[in-house]
Amino acid sequence: MKGITSLALALVVLGPVIVLNGCSGGSANSSLPIMVSVSVGSSPLEASLADPVTAMVSGDPAGKGVAWSVSCSGGQCGSIVAGPASGTPNLYTATYTAPGTPPASDLTVTIKATSLADGSTSGSANVTIPAITFSPSLTKATVQAIAGNTVPINVIVNGDPSNQGVKFSISPASQAANLTVQDPFDATYNAPSTPPASDLTVMVTATSVEDSTKTVTVTITVPSVTIAVTPTTATVDAMGNVPNIVATLGNDASNQGVTWSVTCATPPCGSVAPGPTLTGNPTTYAAPTTPPSPSDLTVTVTATSVADPAAQTTMTITVKAISVSVTASMGTVQFNQMVSNIVAVVNDDPAMKGVTWAIQPCGVKDCGSISSNATSSGQAITYTAPATPPVNDLPITITASSVSNPVQQGSVAITVLAIVVSVSPSTAIIPVNAAAGLNATPFTATVNNDSSNQGTNWSLTQNGTACSPVCGTITPASGTQTVYAAPSTLPANTQVSITASSVTDGLKSASATITLTAGTVKLIPATLIFGRLKLIKLPKKTLTETLTNTGSSVLNITSQTISGNSSPYSVTGPCQGSSATMVASGSSCAISVQFAPTSVGSFNGTLSIADDDITSPQQVPLSGSACTRFGCVGGATIRAALEENQTATVPSPSGSYKVGTRTADLVDTSRSDPYLANGAKRELLVRIWYPSAGGQSCQPAPYTSSGVWNYLAQLEKVPAPQVKTNSCQDASVATGAHPVVVFTHGYTGTFTDYTFLFEDLASRGYIVASVNHTFEATAVQFPDGRVVKSVLGSHFGNTSRLDESTTSLAVAVRLADLKFVMDELQGLNASVSSPFAGKLDLSRVAVAGHSLGGLTALVGLKLEPRFGAAISVDGVMPGPLFGATEKPVLMLFAGRDAWDQDTCNLWSGLHGPRLALNFRGSEHLTPSDIVWLAKGAIQTGSVSMDSTVAAIRSYITAFLDANLSGKPADPLLTGAPSDDPDVEVTTQTQSPCSKTVTNAQQ
Repeated sequence: MKGITSLALALVVLGPVIVLNGCSGGSANSSLPIMVSVSVGSSPLEASLADPVTAMVSGDPAGKGVAWSVSCSGGQCGSIVAGPASGTPNLYTATYTAPGTPPASDLTVTIKATSLADGSTSGSANVTIPAITFSPSLTKATVQAIAGNTVPINVIVNGDPSNQGVKFSISPASQAANLTVQDPFDATYNAPSTPPASDLTVMVTATSVEDSTKTVTVTITVPSVTIAVTPTTATVDAMGNVPNIVATLGNDASNQGVTWSVTCATPPCGSVAPGPTLTGNPTTYAAPTTPPSPSDLTVTVTATSVADPAAQTTMTITVKAISVSVTASMGTVQFNQMVSNIVAVVNDDPAMKGVTWAIQPCGVKDCGSISSNATSSGQAITYTAPATPPVNDLPITITASSVSNPVQQGSVAITVLAIVVSVSPSTAIIPVNAAAGLNATPFTATVNNDSSNQGTNWSLTQNGTACSPVCGTITPASGTQTVYAAPSTLPANTQVSITASSVTDGLKSASATITLTAGTVKLIPATLIFGRLKLIKLPKKTLTETLTNTGSSVLNITSQTISGNSSPYSVTGPCQGSSATMVASGSSCAISVQFAPTSVGSFNGTLSIADDDITSPQQVPLSGSACTRFGCVGGATIRAALEENQTATVPSPSGSYKVGTRTADLVDTSRSDPYLANGAKRELLVRIWYPSAGGQSCQPAPYTSSGVWNYLAQLEKVPAPQVKTNSCQDASVATGAHPVVVFTHGYTGTFTDYTFLFEDLASRGYIVASVNHTFEATAVQFPDGRVVKSVLGSHFGNTSRLDESTTSLAVAVRLADLKFVMDELQGLNASVSSPFAGKLDLSRVAVAGHSLGGLTALVGLKLEPRFGAAISVDGVMPGPLFGATEKPVLMLFAGRDAWDQDTCNLWSGLHGPRLALNFRGSEHLTPSDIVWLAKGAIQTGSVSMDSTVAAIRSYITAFLDANLSGKPADPLLTGAPSDDPDVEVTTQTQSPCSKTVTNAQQ
């Protein structure tokens, strides 16, 4: 049951429901008639399998239930057994088991539930039991009699509960030695090494083991004449030629040569002199006079023997479409500033006409300007941002269109940054009766993205009304720093807001809250907010409270304790003054409070400081939260963002290739599924993104299957967003052998959760195979419509099982899955009937993963010799027994504070090329698609979502280019500044765990 399939794009099909109304109900006192509706879990349902059935009864207050029965037109209809009480009033369950053997033809079984309160009322639903059917990879083939030529035959058997597959036979019997059977689903016909005297017809028949009446035959023709064409592939621009195309014939006794023909999906296809051309004599292909549009054109040139027309062979020529790539010197800019060196390079344009430039509408009146509306290829322009700052970050798209073919475009995204103001400290408790000068407290405003650098104006308010000098004074009233002085007496309203407003944009401001007291103890800040920690290796975070004695005498501290929901909080550094418990006049001391959660949730507490001041005990609120070790998923913020962003588009890829995608449904016949107890073989769905050859119409690929998408929306309790991808479904693969990235998703995630990265890698020439780990992934929809859900729960809704034994099992299963997928990729690469034949460079394979997938990738790098590099995206760290490796490793962290011991141990064991990135201010989900699907809900540090997406793509591609593709190292890998200032880079010779080292192998 193996083979390449398309991703099904269909609405979720619920079990068929038929409702039949009763005549009068089951009770003389009932005002409503009894009604029965029946629903089934799966249809079609293979023979011998069992499936739940439910009946809903209304109008039966006594709850008498239903009687179940099955009927069909055949002899064996299966059986049904009533289940236990459902726990829901008037909802009744049963289990239907299909007949043990498949029917000769599709069988319709009617499942009926009859009301026990009113025998004349029933409901029913139908289940189809499918007959065994075959889906052969081919029914006809022609193969030349040349040693090493083969015809792979793959038979997908549907409706076979025993999964025994088929038996292969061949006719004529003289060809039996040429048939190799690999397994019950795969065989290979090996062509004879010498041509037959006349055309040979070979019949390979596959017969179902389960039902011998079901067969399928593959007809193979072996021509008497052999033909070889050189070259086998070529690439040419429009108006160009491919000379010296030569057909060499064997067994052509009459020396009649070949004729030539040219075909393609979208004519004109170009031409080759039709011939005949004698063996060894060259001919020339002439490309069309205009470039193809909108993508490369794949042309098939066929040489056909004149003496034996069954003898044919082909070569593939790619006629390049015009392509436009645009780059810029930076991705963000402040108002009234410029981005220089925006360059468009036009490829494969014989007319060399250059581009026209335009700024796409940006939603506001002033989108900025460009220095030129038309340039030649490679000539730079400059973008000037609007003269005034935007209200919010303003995304700008600058597009270059080919003059020769305006449909061909390239674009670059630039973000004009809005002004952002912050004030530090954000809270303070300040006494009014302080000794001279001690009531003065400095506040600092930070203004980002203000190209005019005008600073801020300061103000004091209470409930929005100016209050100075009653509530205190500020000196000076403008600039980025000011000093607040408390009043001499306590005002009626003790809450004061000190606000810094941008001079450039008065709508942008930030405030700090001051609480005035009558005592002598100043506390900064007034609250300790620890934020959200991930439960990875029992995290800890320490914040400091600064206490200042503003009185004229010594302050005696008697205790510093935690109260309230205090289990995660502790005082790890008590206040130390001139002595252990005394703080002199005008002196300060620090109190260190540690937050160390051990479970998921939000935690509040209070730091209480007891002393001899009149305000004792002073109380500082504490707050923090903790998420699962695999990330903080869901929540009201994400749901609100998903509801607001009901239409979304995957961020545009940055590479020059068009992107294709397809899925592979793979069954590991050597391994029983470890999550099932019935011995069923392990079945995986793998989605593959790849550089496309173009030259054909693009059928837009769905983001994921409708069954999975609607189930995820159901779990998150939001409408399913409409998502547009940049991929073409089942497009042909670009010529050449491409490096491969095998990806393993986050715990209970799905294989499309990182589409923004996969499409970008494919556009840059990589083939990405993303594995859906069945029964762990939240949901998988197979091509036959089955939606298989996780047996381990899901991070959607926080129901996933996180005990060590479960996650350890998940990693072990994943590692076996990856080994099997590598075996299958080798088969796809070797099979002449595969769309990936010869397109996978399996000498250059990286393994990558997120979260638990990051751990899987690191362990997989050690266990699977075919993996040459690994990328761990905010991954769980392996333990101290991981050991050392010479292979390249990239570790990408999201918002990590300090390195723990496991991370340090891993880093010290990386003796080959290594790089660590920390995206400060980001969170565990930032490197996934949710960052753009729920735009605004996921933290990305100080930069925009677009900038973070671009940085993640750029760093990962730079690592792969240098360590998998052999390209020169990008300056990003050496710590050169990027467009994302939040990225902290640890390079080959550095270590956050110790002093800088000079040799990575130490």
